[in-house]
Amino acid sequence: MLQLLRVIFTILVLPCFLWASPGNYEEASKLLPEIWETKYPLPYGKLVRKDPLGQGIRQISRKKGKYWVYNFEVFMPKYERKETTAVPKAEGRNILVFFFWNPGISDEPYRIELGEPHEGK
Repeated sequence: MLQLLRVIFTILVLPCFLWASPGNYEEASKLLPEIWETKYPLPYGKLVRKDPLGQGIRQISRKKGKYWVYNFEVFMPKYERKETTAVPKAEGRNILVFFFWNPGISDEPYRIELGEPHEGK
């Protein structure tokens, strides 16, 4: 009987905990450049700090459901045009980047917002 309960727990309950896990900043920082390339026309700069706001991983509600929110500080260089290519300069600025993740959305589980996030989107 006890083994049957363990099997039921493993099959039904444990995947719910794993699915709801937000991951960590290491995983999110590896995904950030990949997702950036699909969302923004300028190339990704470089990661300066993970969690500069000291908020940790937060969970917020949006229209499509709950998202895990990570915050990063990213250095974005200024660019100049050389024919059809954007060439980065040495100067630039640090920007605040919010990375949203919802594993329950299959078509677009990741979002990125620059600056302060817009509530309710």
